[in-house]
Amino acid sequence: MVKITPKVQPYPWGDDSFIPSLLGRLPDGKPQAELWFGTHPGGESAMPDSEPLGDFLRDHNKAFLGEEQVKRHGKELPFLLKVLAIAQPLSLQVHPSAEQALHGYTEELPRHVDIPQDQWNYKDGRQKAEVLYALTPVTAMCGFLPIAKLSANLMRLLPYQFPLVFPFLQEPEEKNEAQLLQRFFTTLYTLEQEQRNLLLTEFKESLETLHDDSYTADGNWLTPGGIARLCLDSYPDDLGVFAPFFLYVLHLKPGEAVYLEPRTLHAYVRGHGIELMSNSDNVLRGGLTNKKVDVPELLKTLAFKAHNTGLCPQIRDTNNRLNILAPTDDFLLGVYERGTYHVGNRFSIEFLLCTEGTAEIVKDDQTHKLAQGECLVVASSVDSYRITVKGKVFSASVPG
Repeated sequence: MVKITPKVQPYPWGDDSFIPSLLGRLPDGKPQAELWFGTHPGGESAMPDSEPLGDFLRDHNKAFLGEEQVKRHGKELPFLLKVLAIAQPLSLQVHPSAEQALHGYTEELPRHVDIPQDQWNYKDGRQKAEVLYALTPVTAMCGFLPIAKLSANLMRLLPYQFPLVFPFLQEPEEKNEAQLLQRFFTTLYTLEQEQRNLLLTEFKESLETLHDDSYTADGNWLTPGGIARLCLDSYPDDLGVFAPFFLYVLHLKPGEAVYLEPRTLHAYVRGHGIELMSNSDNVLRGGLTNKKVDVPELLKTLAFKAHNTGLCPQIRDTNNRLNILAPTDDFLLGVYERGTYHVGNRFSIEFLLCTEGTAEIVKDDQTHKLAQGECLVVASSVDSYRITVKGKVFSASVPG
């Protein structure tokens, strides 16, 4: 069992207080958007002696990762654990499936020597699935609305331009919803500049007269109109500002979690959460960003289907740990709430991250105390341990 030091990511969309508070530090007034626990080269954690975690795990792979895990994923950690502190909307984005990632990376790799890294579509050959668990109320956008709801939303906001630009949605002859969604999105994202400007101008005028509040009645979540206004402040000429009206807007309560399936267009908008994801950095952006938007590759990667926005089921295992169920073999997110747990039948490396209060982990004559913001890595070779939690601890591991 070893403690690790995380990497803080100061992305501009982050808030300046949540992560410093978690780590027991004073805010410095600068955004601290993400806290990374893992081996990803974009923000690798460190051992107590400053050795990179990835080097340590490769050197001790049998004990920490386990032989079965090494057979499946090699000597690399298959997941990345994060804390997110979201003050401004993230970019609209989609992550490739395993097949798409491998194909895209293999095809693009020879060109990497000639183009800067921020222009790469594929950083590796792995899929990127993810789960977000809300620590505070979280507003997010995830997956396409059904075509009828999408059309009604945009007709209300674009009464003049909608019939001209999207006539095929008014009385669709095509009944295949996937094809209609694809045609809608392709049309929107391939408009000539003059037509884009007309659409955006009418949209901005409609939002000014739209009789809705930017927040829900309790003030916890942003409404679609509130998201659009926030996006327009930062990206007034970006087609992504329409997203709150063609994607589902999700309002996650603390303790709820959602699974982001690869190929799903999404964006986190506001709030704080725990994210557990595949150890990949494959992101294709779809707007609300100053970074590269590769429209042809985006269109090839997206799944054009109305999304099922159901929350992740949560069940207790034989150790009484609450597990957040997601349909992936890359990771498993669990929660230890207040109490004492005797954890046995272990076979996976496990990260234990304390987000509230304190915790104590005991194995034979070893005792490790965790304060808020601290993370302990438990080797797969540890067959059992006892954990006493006075607050809340998140577990990141690999399912069997």
